[in-house]
Amino acid sequence: MNAPAPGLRFALLGPVRAWCDGVPVELGQSRSHEVLAVLLAAAGRTVALPLLVEGVWDEGDRPSRAEHSVRTHVWRLRRALARHTAEPLLATVGNGYALRVPAPAVDTWAFERALARAREIRASGGTPGQARDILAGALELWTGEPLAGLHGPHARALRARCAQVRRALLEARLELDAELGDRPHLVAEAGALVMEHPSSQRLRAVQMLALYRSGRQAEALGVYEDTRRHLATELGHLPPAERAPGAELTALHQRILRSDPTLRRPGTDRRPQPPGGASPSPGSAFPSPVTGFTGRDEQLRELTGMLTGPDTSAVVVSAVNGMAGVGKTTLAVHTAHALGEDAFPDGRLYADLRGADAAPLDPHAVLATLLGGLGIADEDIPEDAGERTALYRSLLADRRMLLLLDNAASCEQLRPLIPGTADCAVLVTSRAWLTGLAGARHLRLDVMPQAEALDLLRRTAGRRAVDAEPEAAAALVAACGHLPLALRIVASRLAAEPGRSLAGMVRRLADERGRLDELRTGDAAVDAAFELSYATLTTEQARAFRLLSVLDVPDLALPSAAALLGLGTEETEELLESLVELSLLETHRLDRYHFHDLVRAFARSRNTREDPPATTSRALAGLLDFCLATARNADAVAHAAGPDERTLIDAAPASPGLAFATAQEATDWMREETALQRALIARACADDVLPLAQAADLADRLNTVLSGITHLTAVSELARRVAEVAAGRGDRPSEALARYVRGNALWHANSFPEAHKELHRSLGLCEGDAGLRLRASAHLTLCAHARVRGRFDDALVHGEASVRLFRTLGAATAEGTALGELAFNYARQGRLTEARAAAERGAELLGGRESVSTAIGLYYLARVLRLCGDRDEALRRAGAGLALFRTLNVSSFEAASGNLIAELHAEQEGEEGYALAAQTAETFLPLARKVSAMLEGGLLRTLGRSLVHLGQQARADACLRAALALFEGLRAEQDAEQIRGLLATAPFIAR
Repeated sequence: MNAPAPGLRFALLGPVRAWCDGVPVELGQSRSHEVLAVLLAAAGRTVALPLLVEGVWDEGDRPSRAEHSVRTHVWRLRRALARHTAEPLLATVGNGYALRVPAPAVDTWAFERALARAREIRASGGTPGQARDILAGALELWTGEPLAGLHGPHARALRARCAQVRRALLEARLELDAELGDRPHLVAEAGALVMEHPSSQRLRAVQMLALYRSGRQAEALGVYEDTRRHLATELGHLPPAERAPGAELTALHQRILRSDPTLRRPGTDRRPQPPGGASPSPGSAFPSPVTGFTGRDEQLRELTGMLTGPDTSAVVVSAVNGMAGVGKTTLAVHTAHALGEDAFPDGRLYADLRGADAAPLDPHAVLATLLGGLGIADEDIPEDAGERTALYRSLLADRRMLLLLDNAASCEQLRPLIPGTADCAVLVTSRAWLTGLAGARHLRLDVMPQAEALDLLRRTAGRRAVDAEPEAAAALVAACGHLPLALRIVASRLAAEPGRSLAGMVRRLADERGRLDELRTGDAAVDAAFELSYATLTTEQARAFRLLSVLDVPDLALPSAAALLGLGTEETEELLESLVELSLLETHRLDRYHFHDLVRAFARSRNTREDPPATTSRALAGLLDFCLATARNADAVAHAAGPDERTLIDAAPASPGLAFATAQEATDWMREETALQRALIARACADDVLPLAQAADLADRLNTVLSGITHLTAVSELARRVAEVAAGRGDRPSEALARYVRGNALWHANSFPEAHKELHRSLGLCEGDAGLRLRASAHLTLCAHARVRGRFDDALVHGEASVRLFRTLGAATAEGTALGELAFNYARQGRLTEARAAAERGAELLGGRESVSTAIGLYYLARVLRLCGDRDEALRRAGAGLALFRTLNVSSFEAASGNLIAELHAEQEGEEGYALAAQTAETFLPLARKVSAMLEGGLLRTLGRSLVHLGQQARADACLRAALALFEGLRAEQDAEQIRGLLATAPFIAR
């Protein structure tokens, strides 16, 4: 793309962007981009607020306060623009807005006017080259999908309009290319665009003319026949006269038939060869194109560009690599045919190097095949490898040829086959990542995107069958992992049995254990393709491949993989990277690895077949031990506690685990590895080789750092399974801990009655001194439970028991947490002096370095200071705690801090205080809805109380009634009764 011009410039032909004097302007989040795009498209005209809303959101997706949201985004855009220009560009006009920037400052202005400008140039006597320059300049503005990442109605409409303009520009430019006759690769470019826009007769005409001028009259006539068939199929619902090629294309067809001399390329007398008159090229054994090829437009353009780009001083080598079945050979063959003789007039050569076989072809033998393709008789091919290579390269020295070397095993196999001059190009396919091939340009071929995968299904299984079951079709694509080979097999089976439904096929593929058996037809099978790659692995690679597949996790970090394999990190990385290079494993993030779904299924089948269950269990036990050790380290650092202070069961791991320098590093690891830890806990419940005590301990660590309703529900379910298995095995310590973990998770998820039951069951299972720490922890949660239920006497009993036990154990951090909860209960009973002393001592014990515990101490102290009447100090402490919770991403306490700060603002009274309270409550409500109905109710209560003082009685009433419904549902009677009192009074009286 051209560099942004001086002044303020905007781009819509790609991601929405802006520059001022070449410096990027930060435009904020995507909704702001949506609003900006609507205003820019209006070209300075006023856009009414309702129209902005309609442009940004579909009717069913609009938020309840859509107009307010638009105003907020307008305010943000004003602020962003004001940083770069003093001129007020974004004006409020009535009930709308106008963005007053010069029309040429937006890239769509020149883009949409280029076609008319080119026509004006031609009409006024300008040259075709001048007109083409205008069109080419406009097309350069297109940097990708217009308004990329935006999905509103206006974005979709503008995107469609820009696509139409781009197509018209491309058609006009290619017509000028054909008129000028100076583009050597016009056949390839026109062919690629015809695949993208098969119904464009203008593009078909350019393709026919370019082919004819390249001496390929038969192919040019074939394009016309393809066009006729395509239109008959696509426009079958129209009368015959309306689905025939247009008059201009038909006339061109007649002129090519009679070899009209006026069709020759300007400046040449070359006549096209008659059909069939040319001698066979050296590539006569080249594979035929795959029938029904679809999709891969972007990759096709990229490969075409690689192979036909500007001349270089070295031979062009383009390597396509990817997993088995992803369509590497299909794409390469299709690319070669799309390029045709125009790009490589001396022909093309093909060789299958058998790289996936147990014994790949020796390059010496491949050279003999290629030399035969170049016309050398068998008896004239040298035996000496060096002489054979020299002859091969000398024969290619004066030719412009394309070599397709398919299914390469390694760089060593390829190097003797690379020509020595720059006139030839080599297209390589391989399952391996050929990083050692000097100067090669690589294209990593991934599985098909959703739309292309569905189109492949339609082309093979039949459009009517696929479109009749859209949901089943999407599920079928997912079950096939978007892998072209799997999709073709499934589609072929469906086409062969017209009565079979897609939904029935989805059901057959639902069981992973039998999925690969279903993905076979004739001589095509997905597992056979994978088997070829698997057979090439060393013993160490094969073992790693099998073991890495066992757990149901999205990916695996390098240290975890090392623990699973029982190897050092460096050795593991080398093994995993070798599997990545062979396309049996994938990595999209540094030091994290994952499988394609079907490759994982294959690896698991090999694990079941080749690894004794005890071997797999021992590997998983090593991983569980490592994860628990690391989780213990993370928990200790996150809470600034001693290494054993937060341990509630004797399950010491042998591994040292990973170490963490900061609390943020620790919480980030816990969050990143949540799926792995859950999978290991589930596995331990089903496999008695894995220590259940370690699984229970790991579940407890999951509960201490992370939050959110979804997470808490998952942890409570895992803890239930651990408790049941422990009870069945007579393992009382593991059952006691699991029931505590479940009770604690349920309490934080506001399932209070069930939480109370589990916590008391845990207390009943605690035995002797070994259970003191667990008993203290259960008392602490029961203290909070009694407080929420309004039973403050019970809360004090549990709170004081918890503090006493933690103090006896010398667990200072845990004691500080218990003191903070106890202090709040003292304050609620009016014992303010004791409350303040306990809260300050708790904060002192929890303070120190940045940690979750420090933030909790600040929050607990702020709660008590508020009840003691020290509002300003409470606000300061709550704000400091909130900043820490945000840094460490502890969402439940972040929402709780927001609730506390909103209440403190409301107690300031006066319009400013109530406005701040309402704004704070609005800010934290979305987060509260994700983590706690209790907190959501508290924020709605504060919002309602504030709104009535701000004169918004209807909204206030709605907020308070919503809070009442939440508190009644939670059986939080004291809070519910307070809301009823507020609703019964007018005006509302501050608490």
